[in-house]
Amino acid sequence: MSSITYTKRDVARSTARKLGLKIYMVEEIVDGVFTTLREMMSKEVPSIRIEVRNFGVFEVKPTKAKPKARNPRTNEIIHVPPRRKTHFRPGKLLKQSLRQPLDTLRG
Repeated sequence: MSSITYTKRDVARSTARKLGLKIYMVEEIVDGVFTTLREMMSKEVPSIRIEVRNFGVFEVKPTKAKPKARNPRTNEIIHVPPRRKTHFRPGKLLKQSLRQPLDTLRG
């Protein structure tokens, strides 16, 4: 089973084709969108939610401290401070397309 890796440039190229625009114009917009999302998610707030209708929800959630975590190499008990983690929850349309069996997608 193989996987495909798409880059930001691939997203811009595909979007430019869909909209009939020049790729250099769309690259700036795509880069601006991703930069804005990163800045919004990096704000010093415990939890953040960015909802993109018909696509999904990006969330930043706090984690709890783990005062008795163990280093698997040394078996040393260490304290892991609370931090934040990212989470993506797909929207209804994306969920429906991901639920299709792989057999029907290859055909």
